[in-house]
Parts: sequence; structure tokens; C-alpha cells
Amino acid sequence: VSAILARGAVAFCIGGGNDQSYPNAAALLDSLPNGEPIGVVNIDAHLDARPLVNGQRHSGSPFRLLLEDERFRSRREHKFVEFAAQGSQCAHAHAEFVTGNGGSIVWLRRAREHPEGPVGAFRDVLTSLPQNVFFSFDIDSISSADCPGVSCPAAIGLTAQEALDMCFEAGRSGKVRVLDVSEFNPEIESYRTGRLVAFMFYYFLMGQQTRKSTA
Repeated sequence: VSAILARGAVAFCIGGGNDQSYPNAAALLDSLPNGEPIGVVNIDAHLDARPLVNGQRHSGSPFRLLLEDERFRSRREHKFVEFAAQGSQCAHAHAEFVTGNGGSIVWLRRAREHPEGPVGAFRDVLTSLPQNVFFSFDIDSISSADCPGVSCPAAIGLTAQEALDMCFEAGRSGKVRVLDVSEFNPEIESYRTGRLVAFMFYYFLMGQQTRKSTA
């Protein structure tokens, strides 16, 4: 990731466990030697701010690690937003940890109350973030009717079209330096989910191209 960012390109990351997200975000922090602020938005049904287990990182801890990282927490200009989190899947203590450490949470229910739905709410979040953005998309935030190939399938969640439209908006914003897609588990289901993940990157690139063609 660091090598890709050093070339001035957008880093695409795809994986299983969400534990990949902290080192990928750390790479963005390291790539900005002048201390430029970064924005982090995590689309996820869960907050992924759990404590370490026996001192070990895991898929539920990446954003606790980020919020505790001195490089991130020492700058008020850095911004962290949890988006489309589901209250039934998040512990109160973890929500308090996020907000108590300078982060904010846009719950799925609140995102649906936006006049333009979750996509409009996500666009507003992007607008509020600094120019360098780490965009983490945990696909278990998408309803299992559209995205079954995850380790923790969601009974409710974003639709596939909403997920694609958010990726398009992220590309069009011109702010995203890292697109980090996680929790794809092909052992559960590979064909439909794999195609959706591929289209997420495709929509991001279409958003980028739209921005370039109108510049």
C-alpha cells in the first residue's frame, strides 16, 4: 500500500478479515510526511472498535487501533466516521469508545432518513472530510439478500445498488487515496458476492472518470 501511495496512485485493497484495515490506514498516515490531515470513513454494520484479545489484533479491532494511534489521535484535524452501523450489532461500550475518542457514528437508520437516503448521507460525510481519505467498506454492511458471501451475513443493510452508488460517489469526490474492501468470504459464497465486489471497484473508477471528464 505504501509503495502504491508513493507513486501517487489510489490503492485498492481487498480481503477477508477487517484486521487489514488498520495497517492500510497506517500506510496513508505514513505517506503524508507534512502532517496533512486524513479522513477515515468506515462503512460497516459493526464499529470494529473492540479491545485486543490477549494482546492480539483481530477483525473486530482495527479502528480501536487507529483511534489509539498517536499519529491519528494527536491531530484534531483528522476525522473518523462510522457509517451505516446497526445498533443491534454494536455494543454500547464500543459506541462510547468511538465518540469519546473524537469519532462520529452515522447509524443506518439515520442514514435512511436523509432526503436522498444513505447515498446522500454518505455524500455529505465525504464532503465533510479532509482531502486525503481512507475509505473502508466492510461488505457485511450490505444485506445478505444481495451480498451473501461474508462471514457475518446481515438480515438488513444497504442494498447492492446503494453500495455501488457510494463507491461511485467516493471515486467522483477525488479525495479517496485508499479503497479498502473487507470481509469477503468466498467459502460462504463466491459468485454473486465476487461479482458485486468487482463492480464496487468498477463504480469507483467510473466515478473517478466522471470527475476527470468534467474537470
